[in-house]
Amino acid sequence: MKRSITLLILLVTFFGYAQQSSVIVENYGAVYKVEDPDLKFETDQKYNAVFDIYTDSEDITKTNKLLDGVARYINMHSEQGVPKENMNIAVVLHGSATKDVLNNDAYKRFFKAENPNIELINKLIEANVKVYVCGQTYTGNAYNREDKLPKVRMAISAMTALVMYQTEGYQIINFN
Repeated sequence: MKRSITLLILLVTFFGYAQQSSVIVENYGAVYKVEDPDLKFETDQKYNAVFDIYTDSEDITKTNKLLDGVARYINMHSEQGVPKENMNIAVVLHGSATKDVLNNDAYKRFFKAENPNIELINKLIEANVKVYVCGQTYTGNAYNREDKLPKVRMAISAMTALVMYQTEGYQIINFN
């Protein structure tokens, strides 16, 4: 009997904890649960956001904190009850952030280091984030198309991609 009660307590604790965790992008985008916020999310509403990212850390061995911010946006909304399918997110990288989309071989060739952004970018794409790189900046930096991560999309320009998404009702988020 004592053993059954212990097992029941463990199961309730485990399943209670599992239900509380709503992280979509694991190991990135740390968030805090805000109890009873005054400005509440409508969980049945669609949230369309396009992130304009054109800066990066000066340390080429560190993950771009703005990409981590995209993960945080996703995890924060999920934590507050917004389902993944109600979040439509695009990321447009240009400027110094262009290098973040290079595959490891190209990154090593250009910067003599491992690309610290690959895992995060792949996790964002797995979370249905559309990741674009500016074709103008990319080409201007003499990167070849085969140098980029395979699931990253090429836009003709960041300006064009941002205008197209805003025309479709996406709200721009820029924390550069």
